[in-house]
Amino acid sequence: MGVPFANGCVQGEVSAPPDRVFGRIEASGVEGLAFIDYAYGAPGHSTHSVGGLLVGTWHGEPWTRLTFAGEAEGEAPEEWSGETFVLRGPGYAGHTRWNGRYRARYIAFSPGAVERMTETPLADLPVPSTACDLTERMTVFHLLAALGRQAEEEGGGADPLLLNSVGLAVLRASGALPAAPARRSATLTRRQAARIRDLVAARIGTPLTLGEMAEAAGLSEGYFVRAFKGSFGVTPYQYVLRERVALAQSLIRTGTVSLSEAAARSGFPDARRMGRTFRKVTGRSPTATARLRSA
Repeated sequence: MGVPFANGCVQGEVSAPPDRVFGRIEASGVEGLAFIDYAYGAPGHSTHSVGGLLVGTWHGEPWTRLTFAGEAEGEAPEEWSGETFVLRGPGYAGHTRWNGRYRARYIAFSPGAVERMTETPLADLPVPSTACDLTERMTVFHLLAALGRQAEEEGGGADPLLLNSVGLAVLRASGALPAAPARRSATLTRRQAARIRDLVAARIGTPLTLGEMAEAAGLSEGYFVRAFKGSFGVTPYQYVLRERVALAQSLIRTGTVSLSEAAARSGFPDARRMGRTFRKVTGRSPTATARLRSA
């Protein structure tokens, strides 16, 4: 008997739970997106039914075979080995078998999440259910690997802005969305940019989503990301992260707050994760910033 599972828009049964889960983001956490990074060390099988969209990467030993068998009439089984990209559209149902060790990362989008990001009814998106060699979708691999590191570091949590931004980028890189026509570089107007600055400043200590930022600018999420980068030179997530670090630096240099308080007021979950971000953005730790103040 299999073990039932549900991960976002995907439901089914697995022959046994994964031997290891490196990171997981539950669907209830952020606006209809779920993520899992897991591994099996022995052969097994699963069934799955997709209600929205599923995008993933599969990494097996050279001799490990992965076999997909859809339930649609006339659909032939697919067999893959090594590094594989997988895209499953709404309504896909089938089962999977593997004969050895493998690791996989999947992000699942609810129908509402896809429609919010694309401003298109899911029924109007001709999403193919397909698999191919991962070398054809390396951008997806890098995006999911980065999200996996985040999920592992955060212990099941994720910044809403990061998850939404990665989700949108995965949709584009996976081929789930039709290629956008060539267009002039998008930018925000001065009024839109000012609204975003004010919003980030007002919400710097609390989670902020891509949808909220796009709404403040009066744009769709997809266009907003392009326009934001055209105006600020960085992604919305990178901008918010830098603003949080700047506020934390300012608070630490006053010498009147603890590192934990500076982290909380700057929107970081705790001082440890603030320190990790500090080193990525500034090249030094918060304690080094404090020593600079006292020098």
